Amino acid sequence: MNIGFLSPRSDAHPGIALDLASGLKLYLKQKQKDDAVRMFTESIGFGGSEKEVYEKAEKLLMVDDVDILLAFIDLRVIDILKPLLYASGKLMIVINAGANYPINWVPQENIIYLTLQHAFCNWLNGRAASLASGDGAVATGFYDCGYLHIAAGVKAFTQNGGNIVFNFVNNDKKYDEGFNITALTEFLDENRNCKSLLCTYDSLPASLFYDALSKNSSHIDLHLFVSPMMLEPAAIKQLPAGYPFSITGHSPWQALDAGEHNRIFTEACAANKKNANCFSLLGWEAGMIIENILDSGVDDINNGAALVERLKNAELNSPRGPMLLDAGTNFFLTPVVKCSIAPNEKNITVTDAKEYEAEWKSFVSEPVTGVVSGWTNTYLCY
Repeated sequence: MNIGFLSPRSDAHPGIALDLASGLKLYLKQKQKDDAVRMFTESIGFGGSEKEVYEKAEKLLMVDDVDILLAFIDLRVIDILKPLLYASGKLMIVINAGANYPINWVPQENIIYLTLQHAFCNWLNGRAASLASGDGAVATGFYDCGYLHIAAGVKAFTQNGGNIVFNFVNNDKKYDEGFNITALTEFLDENRNCKSLLCTYDSLPASLFYDALSKNSSHIDLHLFVSPMMLEPAAIKQLPAGYPFSITGHSPWQALDAGEHNRIFTEACAANKKNANCFSLLGWEAGMIIENILDSGVDDINNGAALVERLKNAELNSPRGPMLLDAGTNFFLTPVVKCSIAPNEKNITVTDAKEYEAEWKSFVSEPVTGVVSGWTNTYLCY
């Protein structure tokens, strides 16, 4: 089987492409399927150039004649590829963080989506925040604000009775010691009734944000509801006595999970002198999908629609838990982990991964309305 890979570049996460490829290869090697797969790779940079993405995808499909296309791209550039994929009939597996979600959830028969469910996790955060406090504020940064994961959290918060009273966007394009949140801390200190803070940051600015908020705000009753990357090890750089505020968030995966399939994954990464992370996880899961197709006995490997129909009935056991292809959206669903850190505590409390199928159906039941704008770069590629 020939696999094409549209490979990402990221200055914020320079190892992202290597981690994705490593996770994929580790899984196939463990299952003794590595000799059955030949990889063809094309770099698409940050993924924001539709012309470049199209040309690289066309080369893989038409010149290299790959059977399946793996693409780390965001939803905003997928539309330009749909006619090409429809004409080829081949399967495309879209991989990304899930920071955006479709304007229209109607699936194409030969395209499936493997994501980290960031927007959905933020949606769960918004709902939880509405139960904790009536008034809330939003905090995010220059790069994160151009994706729909923020809108997902705000929508769930306001639909469940919450009221957003302040929006803060840190406009720094370079994350360093000059990271400034003065406007936010001043507002919070003057508005004590605002106790919920919906936060969306990548891991590096998250660590700076936690530190700045700890040092500059006297709001002792503050409860942060944080995006998945704010729960990554690079983000949680513990102070000697923890943080003076409470933190709650939903995460697609935690290395702390003691499940058997997660243990196998993390040990395989360690044996290869790699740290398991959310990107190698996506590669590992892509390997699971490819293994299932290899074992399917499907005569026409180029019939993407037939492969998708088979995958709808597949039982895949990811390090995250059971991984099921939702027939209504062609998105893979996995359990989500709830994490929390109490004030002045140094350790994350991880709740057992839970399946949120009913909540997912509610999340996807309301299409996006109105004008939508934002970055075309694949999230985490900046």
